[in-house]
Amino acid sequence: MSVIKEPTQKRLLGRKSLFQIGKDLRPRLDRLIMKDSLLSDQAVFDRNTFKWIGLLEQNWQQIRDEATRINTAEIPSLGEISPDHGRIAADRRWRSFFLTGYGYKRAENCARVPLTSTLIEQIPGLVTAVFSVLEAGCHIPRHYGMTKGMLTYHLPLKVPKDREHCWIQIEDKDGLKVHPWAEGQSLLFDDTYNHEVWNNTTEDRYVLLIQVQRPCRGLARIVLKTFLWAVRHSRFVQDIKQHLDNRRDTAAA
Repeated sequence: MSVIKEPTQKRLLGRKSLFQIGKDLRPRLDRLIMKDSLLSDQAVFDRNTFKWIGLLEQNWQQIRDEATRINTAEIPSLGEISPDHGRIAADRRWRSFFLTGYGYKRAENCARVPLTSTLIEQIPGLVTAVFSVLEAGCHIPRHYGMTKGMLTYHLPLKVPKDREHCWIQIEDKDGLKVHPWAEGQSLLFDDTYNHEVWNNTTEDRYVLLIQVQRPCRGLARIVLKTFLWAVRHSRFVQDIKQHLDNRRDTAAA
């Protein structure tokens, strides 16, 4: 194990502190964002909220083919590459094939899925895009996202035949609601609402998971961009990037 020199340690601590400050300021940040949000505060949104959703749905089968051609063994478990995901990624059967995240494009992955890469490049306010694989029997515990400044999108690509036992449960203002995935039918939601995920089947589930900036105006838009810049430079993102770089270099060696 290599020893981190002191200046590097300080930079890492600075990035960690910056991200921690963002977490600590979340209630204030969210209030500011929602004050100038162009969308209402709700858990689940209509599939027609963004124009790009229709474009992805029109091409879902081709996107599915690109995703499922990737050997599952080549897709790392999220818990292996992101220590900060902690308990929610403890089940190593949750795998993530990163295409882009916080301005870092995984060129080697995008090259393997050219149509998908071309389509996601057309999405305004794109923050992250990954193929998310939930292997048979996997469970993601109840959790919530970091900010209302982002919305989460799922394009189901491969759903177990027993779809009633493969679902996401989202808690909205009226209580808990179950949303089974259906192939080619989008789900757009605010992940700051508590949610939990199950795949109680014998088959794997594939979705294209995207996070986009919530449309805002005025000061909220500026603050959100600043916050996302801070997250990009935080230990949270830098750890993931470093782990993915290491995997790429190991595979190329």
